[in-house]
Amino acid sequence: MEYFEGISTVIKRRRSIRKFNKQPVDMNMVKKIIDIASHAPSNNNRQGWKFYVTEDAKLKKAFYDLILKKLKDRNHQSKVVDNLMVDYEKHFVHFKNAPVVVVCCFVKPNRFQTKIFETDQENQHMTGELISLSLVIQNMLLLAESAGIGTLVMTSPLVIAQDIKQMLGIPEKNAIGAFVCMGHYDERPDPPRHYELEKILHIK
Repeated sequence: MEYFEGISTVIKRRRSIRKFNKQPVDMNMVKKIIDIASHAPSNNNRQGWKFYVTEDAKLKKAFYDLILKKLKDRNHQSKVVDNLMVDYEKHFVHFKNAPVVVVCCFVKPNRFQTKIFETDQENQHMTGELISLSLVIQNMLLLAESAGIGTLVMTSPLVIAQDIKQMLGIPEKNAIGAFVCMGHYDERPDPPRHYELEKILHIK
């Protein structure tokens, strides 16, 4: 019997879904996914994550419009960048047609945590709270996959993070880590390229 038989199948089968059909997602299932996923380890067991869930098409459309406006306002800085953004723009707004969007938040690092790492340039981005949230998000993806629900993690909407926080009533002490889009889909994307173990593993 393979040691990781069940979980390895789910991990390898999961795909990032960018095209969802119109079938609604059971909100009770979403609640159950978040509840189970939140048993992940966390920084000093603070469990500093918060999740704001929306099915509201008007709210998603408001996010969409604000993002496109933000991107348009940033144009004309470089012809090269402008041309690239014409093609890349769509990757900022895949959430618009997802039946459910989970806005995943973490507690911002306090002054003490910031001081610990400020002397080391390599770690200035570090926050245990964001790592903790990431562990929950991975659990969410795998649980959703096992329930037949497609997912997509997005950070590009964070170009309007302050607007999103205001519209959802997210406290200032929290920061948005990512969107997790959820929905049903008609076609599973082909597997992406996966590096062989020898390329990523270094044993010293």
